[in-house]
Amino acid sequence: MNLTSHFADFELRCQCKRHKEKPLCNVAPRLLSLAEKVRDILKVPMIVTSCCRCPEHNKEVGGSPASKHICTQSQPARAMDFKPKNTPPIVAYNAIVKAYRDGRLNELGGIGLYDWGIHIDIAKAADGHLRTWDYRKKS
Repeated sequence: MNLTSHFADFELRCQCKRHKEKPLCNVAPRLLSLAEKVRDILKVPMIVTSCCRCPEHNKEVGGSPASKHICTQSQPARAMDFKPKNTPPIVAYNAIVKAYRDGRLNELGGIGLYDWGIHIDIAKAADGHLRTWDYRKKS
């Protein structure tokens, strides 16, 4: 089932085996809106590597106890990790940050750059600034 024009529930649900009978896929509508806008800006498919994580799965993958990915039936996920197809992560990261600064991504609260791809979330800093980080391995 598609949740938006470009994202299906199977891409966004918790990937652990605990939810085989009833997949856990509770995504904040604001995150879905952000993901669609990012997709339109990048003009390339976004290969989702993580979105919804039940608390147990989040712990198993080494996620922060306060991860924006954590979701339950009543608490939606507020973060998405993805790889931009055929695009270096730094190029996508820069395009997303530019779009935010241009006022086109009001939903964006945080963006992280990794060797494997990008993290986006909708959790705003208390003072409203865009939270950014670069966790690429330095060689």
